[in-house]
Amino acid sequence: MTAEAPAKLKKQCAGAAARIVRFGTEWKISEAEVLETLARSIDSWGGLARAESLEDYLESIRAEDLALAIACRSGDAAAWETFIGKYRQILYASARAICRDEMAAREIADSMWAEVYGVGNGVDGTKRRSLLDYFHGRSSLATWMRAIVAQRHIDSVRSSRRFEPLEDIETPDSHNDSHNDEPAHLRMMEIFTGVLGASLAALSAKDRMRLSFYYRDELTLREIARLTGDHESTVSRKLERTRGELRANVESELRKTHRMSAEQIQHCYAHAAEDAPFRFGAELPPVGAGLVSQKKEGGSF
Repeated sequence: MTAEAPAKLKKQCAGAAARIVRFGTEWKISEAEVLETLARSIDSWGGLARAESLEDYLESIRAEDLALAIACRSGDAAAWETFIGKYRQILYASARAICRDEMAAREIADSMWAEVYGVGNGVDGTKRRSLLDYFHGRSSLATWMRAIVAQRHIDSVRSSRRFEPLEDIETPDSHNDSHNDEPAHLRMMEIFTGVLGASLAALSAKDRMRLSFYYRDELTLREIARLTGDHESTVSRKLERTRGELRANVESELRKTHRMSAEQIQHCYAHAAEDAPFRFGAELPPVGAGLVSQKKEGGSF
């Protein structure tokens, strides 16, 4: 965060910055780097202009993933080893699943891997730029990378349509997500957000509670089982059933009420993590005070 940034905003980001720095201790990332990254993240989010809660947004930041991204951007060798070990296979598996063609998948994954590492070496006075400059911590690194792979595949398909009228082809801009400024896209994501919120509200209290523990509070299946008195396998089975029910209800509503096509629905899911103004924390019930105290003390976990 620059020196010109309001002191109030720096103070509001202090807690989130400290959390990210703790996750990046082994890579020795600096507070200045973290604050600068948070400033870009907040600007990209745009929530201040919508008068949304900055505190809620900062709490939703994926601190561990953002710390790793910052360290990799800084060129830390140990961080890159961690990143490669954790995400290399995810990247190639995602490319294969989306492209359904081994050669095309390999080409997209290799190209993206080079972009993640960064282009430019600083010899000519320019700073090395990495695709990770555009990771803001609003979703997990794995989700973000899958979304980029999907966009790269779409760009590739579009570029191969030589006989399609030029006015029908959008200019790819994955870095800045220019598609997010399109009225149709924004309206689609608003509808998706509303339908998802309503579908969550329609779930039973117990189903919402399990989702809250798993997604909002990031508890493990074992921890949830201890809280609910169920077996781990039961918790897993019920979560899977709830996710299936939730997805079916959302897709049914989008098709029948809002007349969305299968492609439009897939578009919503592909961009939900980054573009939908939705937070599980705002819709799902919070953990009770007793549990929060128990988690902090580490008594039973």
